[in-house]
Amino acid sequence: MLIPFTAEALIAYCVVLLLCLPLHEFGHAWMAARLGDVVAEREGRLTLNPAAHIDPLGAILLAIGGFGWAKPVPFNPYGLRKAPSTSVGIILVSAAGPATNLLLALIATIPFRLKLVSVFDVAADKPLAMVLYTILSINLVLAVFNLIPIPPLDGSKILASLLPPQFSNVMNFVEQYGMFLLILLIVPIFGGSSLASILISPIVLDLTRVLLGF
Repeated sequence: MLIPFTAEALIAYCVVLLLCLPLHEFGHAWMAARLGDVVAEREGRLTLNPAAHIDPLGAILLAIGGFGWAKPVPFNPYGLRKAPSTSVGIILVSAAGPATNLLLALIATIPFRLKLVSVFDVAADKPLAMVLYTILSINLVLAVFNLIPIPPLDGSKILASLLPPQFSNVMNFVEQYGMFLLILLIVPIFGGSSLASILISPIVLDLTRVLLGF
């Protein structure tokens, strides 16, 4: 089913496609470069230009289905020579994407905290408040969603790096069925809601309340 074309939907689409997803991937590239790996820079991914990060198929599916993705940033775990260890390097690079989304969410709350806009302005459909709230909420969703430990999400790489070696077979098994599990996670089969929505919505709501101070 096509998403209804509204001003709110168009704003959300542009925010995700041109800001949230590209900066998420830039966060990975920046951290990898800081830790000594040159792959992302060599591939032209160490840039704020959204065009370098947009995946055409992900952009199309985002428009028609509300779920999309950007091109994953490549990196060589063994090239992270400035990290204390390979595992720590992988954790830092993987966490950098969600951390970037969280930073964007924090920046979006500044006008609310300074009383330049309010949640009442959002309810009244005032453009600036709507854009800021959209940036806030979408980035929180991306940060929390990407920390779910299911391949190919960032959380799976973080978990794999934290687990003792004897659990490597478990992660290999999960990775084998990662895309299937991810589809189950995002398909709306629970009364019109997806399992991902059920899991992360309360967390996002609590974070929004904390960040906005209410």
